[in-house]
Amino acid sequence: MATGVLCEVDTCKNWENGNKCSADFIYVVNLEGKQTSEAEETGCKTFEPCNS
Repeated sequence: MATGVLCEVDTCKNWENGNKCSADFIYVVNLEGKQTSEAEETGCKTFEPCNS
C-alpha cells in the first residue's frame, strides 16, 4: 500500500476508511498533454470503480 496517500474518492476500490489509498502504486497524468500549473490539469489513472 502506498503510504501517506490520502483520497476522498470513496467510489474507488482502492479507497479505505480514513480516506486512505490502498493502491500499490499511484498513476497521475497530465490531462492537457502539456506542462501543468494547476491541480485541475491532472487526473488519477489509478482509479477503479468499486464495482469492477
